[in-house]
Amino acid sequence: MISTVIKLENEKIDAHSDSILSVQFSPDGTKIVSGSDDQTIKVWDASSLALVTERTNAHSNMVTSVQFSPDGTKIVSGSRDKTIKVWDSATLDLKTEKANAHSDWIKSVAFSPDGTKIVSGSEDKVWDDQGAWTKSETIKVWDAASLELKTEKQNAHSDWIKYVAFSPDGKTIVSGSDDKTIKVWDAESLNEVSKVENADLYGIDSVQFAPDGKTIVSGGSGTIKVWDATPSEWEKGEPDEDGDILWTNTKTEEERWQYAGDAEPLYGALSEDSNPRRSKSGV
Repeated sequence: MISTVIKLENEKIDAHSDSILSVQFSPDGTKIVSGSDDQTIKVWDASSLALVTERTNAHSNMVTSVQFSPDGTKIVSGSRDKTIKVWDSATLDLKTEKANAHSDWIKSVAFSPDGTKIVSGSEDKVWDDQGAWTKSETIKVWDAASLELKTEKQNAHSDWIKYVAFSPDGKTIVSGSDDKTIKVWDAESLNEVSKVENADLYGIDSVQFAPDGKTIVSGGSGTIKVWDATPSEWEKGEPDEDGDILWTNTKTEEERWQYAGDAEPLYGALSEDSNPRRSKSGV
């Protein structure tokens, strides 16, 4: 049995003047970036926690999410001011920004593994047919260099999208929401490829793929869960009179008809890991 003792190595008191909402190591582990309710982004030496550089008034409202690019040269930030910004990680000089990237505050931003795209999640609002504001929780994918919109999915969830992240191969995106749902999306089209409902008692605050992409970890109301995210295997049936084929998922027993000539389905439902040691509840 492997036992790990978490021991405090260093700390920085009053690192910000208000709540720190997001922190992350640089890819090489030498720096840490932090984003705060005080509207400031700071970069710290990971060993000493000495301040390397900072950007005051980085946003006009709380900085909700920060992340280094995979090569460590840039930092992306999302804010309650509805803006996405990309910064030079060495100087925190602004490289590019997208004002009104969403119509409400941005809860989560993340680079793709190759650094060419950024995904963002928000509780957007849109005008409905009756001329009233209505919620439209939206996921958007942006070109990382220009912050031009590549694709978006409105009504991706029925409540706040708390967290979004790319898979290690960059082909899919996972999202977690206050609607208690975890969903996996095709990164190019943002078509839904998998989901699990009632994944937590109250809602999902954080989700992330494992480095091998085979599992997803989620955190919510005092509970950590690990989900099987491996692509489903599909068993091909005989074609009907029109040539259409019924595929059966060997993991979930789900059945799907595919039109003649279409490839097999890609994914089925996420399933919770059956090993009870991999789900820990504090509720």
